[in-house]
Amino acid sequence: MINIQNFNLGTFAMKTTAPENVVKRLLDDGTKLKDSYNHKLAGHLKSQFLYERETAVWFYQTMQDYWSCYREQHALFHGLENKKVNLHAADLWVNFMKPGDFNPVHTHGGDITFVLYLDVPKELEKEQDDFIGNSSPPGYLEFQFTQLQKDRWFTNCVEMKPETGMLVVFPAQLQHWVMPFKSDVTRISVSGNLSMEKEDKKNDYF
Repeated sequence: MINIQNFNLGTFAMKTTAPENVVKRLLDDGTKLKDSYNHKLAGHLKSQFLYERETAVWFYQTMQDYWSCYREQHALFHGLENKKVNLHAADLWVNFMKPGDFNPVHTHGGDITFVLYLDVPKELEKEQDDFIGNSSPPGYLEFQFTQLQKDRWFTNCVEMKPETGMLVVFPAQLQHWVMPFKSDVTRISVSGNLSMEKEDKKNDYF
């Protein structure tokens, strides 16, 4: 029997599904917002809005188990002790992505970030199915780790087809982008950031 040891190399991202009541409230509250948040974001979108503080506080508290789960799995992935940290939530915003809109390659502030899809219209599927090319299909989310290269020896890029209710949590420094689409629909997603407060200044939390 060959004795082996795996290396904890790379980064950890988590995909799951958010509760329906969370998706519903964010959708209801998000459609009422009017103050543009475009000046703070990288996206080439006309309709991006900052949630009211009441909604943001409710959301981050309601989703506490999800942040704890990510932290636990993140420590496990890297072979680290799951030391206690306090997570401080930052802004929470909603994106109404329309035909031609896109998010260029970018990162986020803080330590942990996420994207939650509130409404992914079914009409996008035909455009995605009809796509011919070797890049990600229209409307897909893609992550890039180190150099941009799809190679049999490396998993450098991961593409994801968004679905309503899908929640993806990942390190804020991980580069990612969103492909544009042409279908006459609006796709709605929410994003935000969290920062870790360590109990000491040692660098063995990550």
